[in-house]
Amino acid sequence: PQALENGEFKLYLQPKFSPKDLSVIGAEALTRWIKPDGTVVYPDQFIPILESTGRIVELDLYIFEQVAQFLQRNAQAGHRLNHVLNSEFGHVTYTEAIEILEKHNISARMLEIELTETAVVSEYDRVKRLLSSFQSDGMQTSLDDFGAGGSLLNNMVDIPVNTIKLDKLFLTRCSSNARGTDFLREIVHLVKRLGYNVICEGIETEEQVQLLRSLDCDGAQGFWFSKAIPAEEFERRYLCS
Repeated sequence: PQALENGEFKLYLQPKFSPKDLSVIGAEALTRWIKPDGTVVYPDQFIPILESTGRIVELDLYIFEQVAQFLQRNAQAGHRLNHVLNSEFGHVTYTEAIEILEKHNISARMLEIELTETAVVSEYDRVKRLLSSFQSDGMQTSLDDFGAGGSLLNNMVDIPVNTIKLDKLFLTRCSSNARGTDFLREIVHLVKRLGYNVICEGIETEEQVQLLRSLDCDGAQGFWFSKAIPAEEFERRYLCS
């Protein structure tokens, strides 16, 4: 679409918080299509179109470039950058990612590449090689939507990711009764014993925050903390203070 050439796709960031002290520990890079008249179009409305036309690759590269520019701008301004920015850049190759980071003089350690559990299950060998390549340069890797679809339990011991993100529906189902909560606690402890960080998505209530504290989760994101906000607003709130 012409919108891509016109720069109508904007970088948004959804903060990730520590359930323990509510400090910001990172952010997930997302995008919104802001039309010239100010109308906001959400990813579920335009991603399928871009995928069907093959232009999703261009969008991934464009947003990845925006992330690198954001990090470079804030580093040059002397802003506090102890956060990891992550997003599902599933169509960005290892070579493309490293070239963009080198162009902007950004360490790979500042980023985390995120892939969904479904994508990993369907292309396990290819994705495993890709994630291993990113890790070799110090980049963090993350598995999104764990518990939402296909199971990776058979491959959990050697999947090259640093972080497991528990899907919102998985958390909701498991926290509906005492047995489910016990199961969730065991899953979190198992994942942490295997050496992964655990992030919970879709947190919307105080009760869920308290539950995450009791489970010793490493991080959380959701509307209870903050919705996705424009990158400039994230910068003002969390980097300039």
